[in-house]
Amino acid sequence: MDGSIIDTVIARIKERGGRVTVQRLAIINVLMRLDHPTAEEIYQFMQDEFPTLSFTTVYNTLKSLKELGVVHEHYQDERSRFEITEEPHHHFHCVVCDKLIDIEPGKISLHMEPEVETEYSPLETKVVLEGICKECRKQEAGQP
Repeated sequence: MDGSIIDTVIARIKERGGRVTVQRLAIINVLMRLDHPTAEEIYQFMQDEFPTLSFTTVYNTLKSLKELGVVHEHYQDERSRFEITEEPHHHFHCVVCDKLIDIEPGKISLHMEPEVETEYSPLETKVVLEGICKECRKQEAGQP
């Protein structure tokens, strides 16, 4: 992700009535550097630069960024992973290394019967495939 993503995120925060604070900018920067981090991973990553930052502040900032529609939260194994993304996409969760990997839009298609849409009025669809990623399969096979 590049500077244009940051500009887009800042504009989105402002247009939705949010404030652009140092903490929000720092967490956005961490989200762009780490791959689907948990709140704990973000907190640990920020400790050197922000030693007085509390875990509660990180968590509350993520929650407010989610409410502003800037951050997406993915529940996985009783914890959440976060990301900034421009377009909806699905994920693959490796059960060995615990990575959450983006699947490009269009690589998975779903068919929904009309009565499902009528009965439930879904707002979005999220698919998480679970299995063993390519890297873990290589390690299991003893390949470098």
